Amino acid sequence: MATIDLSARPSDRESGQILILTAVTMIVLLGIAALTLDASFMYDKRNQLHAAADAAAKSAAIEIARQGTGVAIGSLRNFADQQVNAHGFTPVRLGGTTIVDVNHGPASGPFAGNAGFVEVIVSQPTGTFFARILGTNSMTPTARAVAGSSNPQNCMIVKEDLTFGNSAIHSNGCGVAVGGDIDPTKPGSTIDGTPLPSVGVHGDCVGVSCDQMGVLTLGAPVPTDPLAGLPLPTNPGGCVAGTAATLTPGCYTSIAGSVTTLTAGIYYVTGRVDVNSLTGTNVMIFLTGSGQLGAAAPGNNKTITLTAPTSGTYKGIAIFQDPANANDIDIKNSFTFTVTGAMYFPGADINFKNNLTIASTSCTLFIGKSLNFDNGTGTMTNSGCASLYGGAAFLSVSIAQ
Repeated sequence: MATIDLSARPSDRESGQILILTAVTMIVLLGIAALTLDASFMYDKRNQLHAAADAAAKSAAIEIARQGTGVAIGSLRNFADQQVNAHGFTPVRLGGTTIVDVNHGPASGPFAGNAGFVEVIVSQPTGTFFARILGTNSMTPTARAVAGSSNPQNCMIVKEDLTFGNSAIHSNGCGVAVGGDIDPTKPGSTIDGTPLPSVGVHGDCVGVSCDQMGVLTLGAPVPTDPLAGLPLPTNPGGCVAGTAATLTPGCYTSIAGSVTTLTAGIYYVTGRVDVNSLTGTNVMIFLTGSGQLGAAAPGNNKTITLTAPTSGTYKGIAIFQDPANANDIDIKNSFTFTVTGAMYFPGADINFKNNLTIASTSCTLFIGKSLNFDNGTGTMTNSGCASLYGGAAFLSVSIAQ
C-alpha cells in the first residue's frame, strides 16, 4: 500500500512561481486602485462642472427672458463666464483654462435651434495622477446644461372664487389654482385630465362634487399672478370705431360684430368688443377704460380665435384687460375661445351662463378675478408655451436638460 509523505515541501521552483504570481497580481491591483483614484477625481470634477454649467445656463436664460431672444451672444457669454468663475473655474475668456461654450439656441437635443433656450458646455483639461503610467497624461471632464423658459405650472388661475355648474375642465399636464373657494354646484361638475391635475384651493370646496376636483388641496397658498406688474401698452392715439371686416393695429373706441379679422399687432380698445366670429394671428387685444369683451347680439355660437404675439413685451398674451378695468365679462349663450396664449382678466368677474367652450390649443393660460360658468367645457394644456413663447412674462426660467 502506497504512503503519502505529508512532510514533503514545495520545491524552490514552485515557491518562485507563487512569488512571481503574487507580485504580478499586486501590480495589477495597485494599477486598478490607482486608475480608480484618477477616475473618482475626474467624476468629482465633472460634478463640479455640472453645477457651474447649470448656473451658467440659467443665468444666460434669465438674460434672454429679460432682453428677448434677440440678445447678443456676447452678452450671454459674459453671464455664463461670470457664473462659471463664481463656481471656482476660470474661463479661457477670463485668462483661465476652463472652456465655456455658449449656444443660443442649443446645438442639439429637443430644444435645438430654439432661441428661447441656451446651451452651455463647460470643460477643463485636467492632469492625471497614476494614469500617466499608461500614457494618459490628462483627461477633459465635460458638463452640459440647457436652460430656458419653462411651461407654467397652472393653466387656470382664479384669484378669488371658481364656480361652475354641469361643466368639465380638462387640464392636461397642468393644474388649477384658486385664491378663494371652489364651488362645483352640480353632480356633473368635474376637473380632470391626464395626468389627474392638481387643484390648489386657498379656501374651501363648498359644492356637491368635491370628490371630482382632480387632486384637491385645500388651504393651498394664494396663487401668484404671473403677469402682475406688466407695463401697460401706450395709447397710440387716433382712436376710432372699428367696423370694417378687417382691422389693422391701433386705438379703437369699440370693435363691432361686423369685424372678422385682426391683422398682426396690438389693439388698444377703450370700449366694447362685440364678438361674432373674430380671428387674429400674432395679435393682442388690450382692454382699458370701459373696454369689455362681449358677444354680438343676436344669436348664439360666437367664436374668438386668437394666437398671441411671438415677440415683444407682450409675447404670449392674446387678451390683456387693464388691472384697473373692473368691467365684468358677462356672456349668456354659446361662446368658444380658441386662444393660443394667455387670457388675462385680473380685475374682472367672468360669467358665462351657458355653453362656454375653451378649445384645446398647445398653450392655454386663463387668469381672472373670478369665474362662473354653466354647461361648459374647457380643455387646456401648457405643453407648448415654452417652445412658442420662450421669454414670455408668464414663464419661469429653469434647467431643461
